[in-house]
Amino acid sequence: MYGHGWYQLAFERDLSPPISPLSFGGRRLMAVGSPASGNVRVFDAVCPHRGADLGHGGRLAGDCVVCPFHAHLIGLGAPSRDGFCAREYTSLLRAGGLFARLSDRDTPDFPEALEALGAGHTFVPGFEMAADTTIEVVIENGFDNAHFRAVHGLMSLPGLMVRRGPFGELLAEGHFEIPRTGWYEVPDPGSTRLRARYVAHAFSPGVFVSELEGDAPYRYRIMTTATPTEAPGACTIRLTLMLPNGSDGSPPDPRFGEELLEHSRAGLEQDRRIWNRLTLDHVPRLTATDEPAVAFGDFCRQFRTA
Repeated sequence: MYGHGWYQLAFERDLSPPISPLSFGGRRLMAVGSPASGNVRVFDAVCPHRGADLGHGGRLAGDCVVCPFHAHLIGLGAPSRDGFCAREYTSLLRAGGLFARLSDRDTPDFPEALEALGAGHTFVPGFEMAADTTIEVVIENGFDNAHFRAVHGLMSLPGLMVRRGPFGELLAEGHFEIPRTGWYEVPDPGSTRLRARYVAHAFSPGVFVSELEGDAPYRYRIMTTATPTEAPGACTIRLTLMLPNGSDGSPPDPRFGEELLEHSRAGLEQDRRIWNRLTLDHVPRLTATDEPAVAFGDFCRQFRTA
């Protein structure tokens, strides 16, 4: 189980103030506050008295939550007069989502990276999707050289080169060669393919941002996150667009966002057909094209609990 690093726990729109139940695998959490105020904090939701879930039926009372089981006051980040306290986690309300860092261990600086990558862009919270696989399988996809051609129809391998990025993330760079018959443009009779620069940023086993830089309008960023559910070997995938604003700061054309969301959902559906049927305990026989995915696996180890 992963116990370190940043993960997305919800879209802002799915929170139910003042207390919203959340989870990360078997870890019960709660969000306290409202996105409308810009102040949402994340805490353990297990009552230290007898284990009730404070996110379900708990009542906010100042800087405490009243437990629905025995009505003890549970302090939010500090002990209450009843002597009980719910642990607080560093959280971030940004890009239409709620994120939390699950420990104090030094990990890639996701908040700073999101500010940098999101500069000059409009965030468009998209959709969520359930998958019967683990979170690292979902995020590893961005580092899996061969699958882009086999599953998504690229015309060549992207030739990913992996290194550490400026925010401590795992970064991979390559190029996509895409048939000029895609959803994003009118086909060009003088050329059969479009070449786009691809950059992948992994900030944890469950948070990933991809960049594509090609001919307009094929120029955007996508954030894909995965959070484990309480069911073993299952997760929730969330996707958020990061669309470039106009040169004058004007927002992007919403029609492009709608088309890109539809295209992104279709791509994830292609992947999910594979993910849901993977034999997760299979011992792989790796090839040279798997080196970026192996690097991602090594990266993930720093986020595991001891």
